[in-house]
Amino acid sequence: MTAELVPSEDERALAETVRDVLTDLSPIAQVRADFDSEAGYAATAWKALAGDVGLCGLLVPEQHGGLGLSWSAANVVHHELGRALYPGPFLATSLATTALLAAGAEAAVPSVAAGETVATVALADRRGNWTGEGVTATESGGAWRLTGRRWHVIAGSAADLVVVLARTPAGDALFVVEPGAAGRTSAPMTGMDLTRRLATLDLAETPATLLGEPGGAAPLLAVVGRHLRLALAAEAAGGLDWCAGTCVEYAKTRQQFGRIIGSYQAVAHACVELYGAARSAHAAARWAAVAAENGAGEADLASHVAALRAGEDYRVQTEAGVHLLGGIGFTWEHDMHLYYRRARAAGTLVGGAAAHRLAVADLAGL
Repeated sequence: MTAELVPSEDERALAETVRDVLTDLSPIAQVRADFDSEAGYAATAWKALAGDVGLCGLLVPEQHGGLGLSWSAANVVHHELGRALYPGPFLATSLATTALLAAGAEAAVPSVAAGETVATVALADRRGNWTGEGVTATESGGAWRLTGRRWHVIAGSAADLVVVLARTPAGDALFVVEPGAAGRTSAPMTGMDLTRRLATLDLAETPATLLGEPGGAAPLLAVVGRHLRLALAAEAAGGLDWCAGTCVEYAKTRQQFGRIIGSYQAVAHACVELYGAARSAHAAARWAAVAAENGAGEADLASHVAALRAGEDYRVQTEAGVHLLGGIGFTWEHDMHLYYRRARAAGTLVGGAAAHRLAVADLAGL
């Protein structure tokens, strides 16, 4: 079936279900309470989303225990998760699942799709570049062991199974490190985004299973990278949706000098720009998801455009939102700064604006 730019009735129902679960089990007050929890997210919300709704199997074929849905369905899910700043490991787990499926390692997928195993990917060096440098893979008697450190691992302290990028004599390759593997440790990383925890992953002669062939990381990383761009673009659109609604409502009710502040031209223009950015980001993210689902030749280009457009709009407009809210916007008590933090931090996970511009120019043949 060909995906459409306008969400289908089933996709709208899925989005409504996810929003209802998040409203009940992961409202912003719970997200703030999760700052001090060991896992960083509420187990009840994770169980409901991963197990009851089945989100961890969203893109997993039905024969491997998933729902077998589409990128366009994933688009509406990531939109809702971004709108609510959901802190659970859904993004990390879905990226790891994509890597496993792309590599043909289906044996590990059913437990991940069922939400029983939390998974993540460990691909980046200290600067956030996806490179095998920094983790050495050695083979002896058909068994692989990894030694080194990965950075910026989403949900790295909560994950059971980790897909690791490492360097073999033949080039970079992906490996699976099982839960409880010897020599595997993780530590929290200090980051700007309080709603998405990062960690470092240290490996010391840690047993691992090779995915694909030695030196065969590039095509797998391409698939995972596109998934990450689509997800973060949809999250940004969801976050902008929340920001636009919050700022417009504030402008309609807050009074200064006997008038609601929305009646002042400068405030009204700022609200319009914020709303326009939200719609533009949503359109770009949706276009990229539909292109991926339909196997369009422009799919990679669309994903970079969406990540660039939505990411930049998210950062700029959350900063503008802080100013629109006046004195309250700068306080810890208001939630706007949490969205600003998410916007700033998300850009570093996916390479940043300069990397997207270079990719767009290359793919467009400029």
